[in-house]
Amino acid sequence: MPANEVEEAMVLAAVADERATYFQLIAVADLYLPQLTGDPSAEQRFVTVHAFGHVFLPVFTSVEALGRRFGHAVDGYTVTSFAELRRKWPDPDWRLAVNPGTPIDAYLPVESLADAAVGDLAVPVLGELVTAAGEAVAAEDELRARQAAGHYPDPDAALATAARAGDVYGLMERLLDATVLVPTTRPVEFEEIAEPGFPWRRASATKIQVFTSLESLLASHPAPPPYAEMNFSFVVACWPEGFVMAIDPDGEHPLEFGPEQVPWLFGFGQAEEPE
Repeated sequence: MPANEVEEAMVLAAVADERATYFQLIAVADLYLPQLTGDPSAEQRFVTVHAFGHVFLPVFTSVEALGRRFGHAVDGYTVTSFAELRRKWPDPDWRLAVNPGTPIDAYLPVESLADAAVGDLAVPVLGELVTAAGEAVAAEDELRARQAAGHYPDPDAALATAARAGDVYGLMERLLDATVLVPTTRPVEFEEIAEPGFPWRRASATKIQVFTSLESLLASHPAPPPYAEMNFSFVVACWPEGFVMAIDPDGEHPLEFGPEQVPWLFGFGQAEEPE
């Protein structure tokens, strides 16, 4: 049950799904930080919670909520505020847990609370996170099942067949084994891609194209430029930093990967199958 007016208002905001109001209440409330009063350490040490793959610093909006959650583990507390927490935040990798283990809990980066309070950030509630995680696992299982069931005996049509089937894993496996065409600004030998100054032909200031067949290259370049023909994995390994990779941009199944995603493609080929 709510122990004070702040928690009563937080309950009402949560029930009404008024998320900005909920975080506004946290932003102005007294917050109670668990402490060990008998800690002999000269430096302040914090009680933390490990959840969802992160380290959280817990605070509570009442002494009662703190006592129900940590009364067996701590013997004191200090009163703080969001402004003070934000100013003195102990570790940039930690996140904030407000009233953890209660019906009015919240988990988020401390710097995001201000954005949530003014409505610039919609923070999902725990139930939504659980639902999203379940949907992600189900989608992953479906993709794995398609990969296991996929059978593409014609290597020339394997990429297109996997794409039409929605077999993402099968598509990536076949793409990593495929020979692709990389447009260049001058005729080259494929070995030159590993050397400085390789003449990548840019489609724009931040994008380079790759093609899985001569037909797909001609769809984008009716007067074909020079190109190098090589294994796709080799292209990924030598991809210039900061460039988007556009695969068959005018084909039936175009793909595009941002600069931060290209290294993941190389790692995909190295991943081991789960036992």
